[in-house]
Amino acid sequence: MTPEQKRNNRRMGLTLASIALLFFVGFIVRMVWIGR
Repeated sequence: MTPEQKRNNRRMGLTLASIALLFFVGFIVRMVWIGR
């Protein structure tokens, strides 16, 4: 695996992690909003 591929994999991982985090935060906010 070349350094270029490693860099691309890390970027892909960070992108997926940030998307998952956004979904998680959005879910919590919605639960709090509905819970009032």
